[in-house]
Amino acid sequence: MRLTGRSVTVLLSTLLIVTLTAGAAAAWALGRQKVDSSMASVDYAAGPTADRSVRLTAGTRERPRGQEIRGVLQGYFDSINNRDYASWVRSVAASQSSVQDPQRWAREYSTSVDSNLVVTMVSEDPVRARILFTSQQSVDLAPPTLPAECINWDVTYLFSDTDHGLVLSGIDPSAQSMTACG
Repeated sequence: MRLTGRSVTVLLSTLLIVTLTAGAAAAWALGRQKVDSSMASVDYAAGPTADRSVRLTAGTRERPRGQEIRGVLQGYFDSINNRDYASWVRSVAASQSSVQDPQRWAREYSTSVDSNLVVTMVSEDPVRARILFTSQQSVDLAPPTLPAECINWDVTYLFSDTDHGLVLSGIDPSAQSMTACG
């Protein structure tokens, strides 16, 4: 079979399209399997513990703002565990505290105990941190979408710089999951 110039062009164009499509699919698949090196070095067993300290993985300890973020998160979780609204207000942005009056906050966190807190990712632009932790609370105060006494969280918190220092300013809704313990 003899190929004409037009047939060769069609054949080569088809081969090029197939090769590019396969390469793009392979790159997409490999990109989705990106390994978080800070997470690879942590042995995390979900579930409640007696440890209420915020710990950093080796990778997050080395980040420029890692210790600062750890301090903000420690203040945030200590305020919840100690039922200290005033400390909680100091650890969050005004946009967070303005929607939580002291009575509502005290009621919503009245049974919460957060433990097993490990920061697995820190980034600076924007300032954010991924943390794994376990929360125990009465079922009626658990999130409506997961009414459980014990919840394992994987949350990415957002932070803002203020005149008074770094504060927690929200949660990345695309980077949040929760599962019942057990």
